[in-house]
Amino acid sequence: MTCSKKTNVPPRLSCLNHDTGFNKLAVAMPLRSHELFQYLFESSRTLKTTKKVPGTEYLARITDNPCALRSAILMAGMHFSFQFGDLATFESTFLYHKIEVMRVINRWIASGDYKLEAAIIREMATLAFTEACHGELVAAETHISGILALIETARPDKSDPTRSDCCSTDRELANRYFVMSYVYITGLKSLLSGICRTGGHGNSLDAIPGRNLLKLSHTWHMSEAMENLGLKLQAIRLFPFFFSPLSQGARLNNADGQVIINSIRDFTAAQDCIFKNTGAETADGKFEGFWRKGPASRILGEYVTAHIESISVPGKKKETLDMTPSSFVGPWCGLTIASIFYMQDVLGALEHVDKRIHKYAVTLLQHDVAKVLTSKEVQKNEAFLLWQTLVGLIGSLRALKDNEQDGGILSARQFFADALKQRATTLGITTWSQAKGTLRRVAWPMGTNGRKFIEELWEKTITSRG
Repeated sequence: MTCSKKTNVPPRLSCLNHDTGFNKLAVAMPLRSHELFQYLFESSRTLKTTKKVPGTEYLARITDNPCALRSAILMAGMHFSFQFGDLATFESTFLYHKIEVMRVINRWIASGDYKLEAAIIREMATLAFTEACHGELVAAETHISGILALIETARPDKSDPTRSDCCSTDRELANRYFVMSYVYITGLKSLLSGICRTGGHGNSLDAIPGRNLLKLSHTWHMSEAMENLGLKLQAIRLFPFFFSPLSQGARLNNADGQVIINSIRDFTAAQDCIFKNTGAETADGKFEGFWRKGPASRILGEYVTAHIESISVPGKKKETLDMTPSSFVGPWCGLTIASIFYMQDVLGALEHVDKRIHKYAVTLLQHDVAKVLTSKEVQKNEAFLLWQTLVGLIGSLRALKDNEQDGGILSARQFFADALKQRATTLGITTWSQAKGTLRRVAWPMGTNGRKFIEELWEKTITSRG
């Protein structure tokens, strides 16, 4: 295989595969598994540890957990592939652990035990990442969609993610990992589409083999976006925080989304500037602003950092320079999904994904917004809630285009419509002009191209009775 000659693997790691004493981990470590796992440590050590960039301690908790260890090995393979352009001599090792993940999922399917739902969501997310590593985005979306369908079928009450066990820490962590896989696939799909379109390779990713897509991506990053590649690699090596077992007594708290909102504002402002100067918004212009020069890879890391900083451990003092949280604090899944919907449906910077994946994201956003609205402890940012409920309503309507009779989505649409009207009443606004002024306190574009439907949706929702 020619690719194995292209990539230099650090020679000091190769001895690990001959060290039988080292093979006392939670899963079998055949082929070059030790070396690939150690690579994750090595890649972590190359970065200076700060409060934003943790060290390698979190990886130690993985070694005794079979699912987490296997996911970490596969994540190491994905990191290696994006850094060097291919998996090189780790190809067979990567494939071995991917097959093991699929076997775990198949055993769950055979058992039909819905109590394993959180564990399977984690395995599903890992499988999606492995497909993305090979550029097989259709396969990644198909696998997630299929497993979500099985999860829904296996539930005794066929309910949505708002039922009681969704509130457990384990389920919340699993949902966050799902959302991170959703974010990554959406982003990679959008990036590859832009690279192919601007590079003259056509508008359809389906026509290009996955390996070729990754080659194009690597070449593009190395020649035009090295800084973006570095930010992406830093984020990937921290992905294990989404599946690593939490420390004893650790809690998942609300996340502070200020830096995420700031990045979205920066991109929105840049697009406003282009619109002001040219009077137009183009796909190539958005690609240039979001991927080549913009915040895409930075936002990826900011999602990860917001998650990490929301984890509290008893007895461990938080090392933060500013102890005062911003006004953009809320459940991590909700603020992340809302920002993705905004970049998909309002800015048009991100591609859409499979309808069942989108439906699950809508229900998670509904759950988190409802949690904030009913909380008596949280000081509410009404403008931020208006923004979240509006993009949630837009997202639920998009989901209904694929299935107008879906009870869960119909319920979500009604929830977001009612919540939007309540937010408007609380803020004392009725007109779309007033609404845009409030939305800009979060992020909202000046341009109206392709957004007339949002104004019509606002007027229809706010003026309707009931």
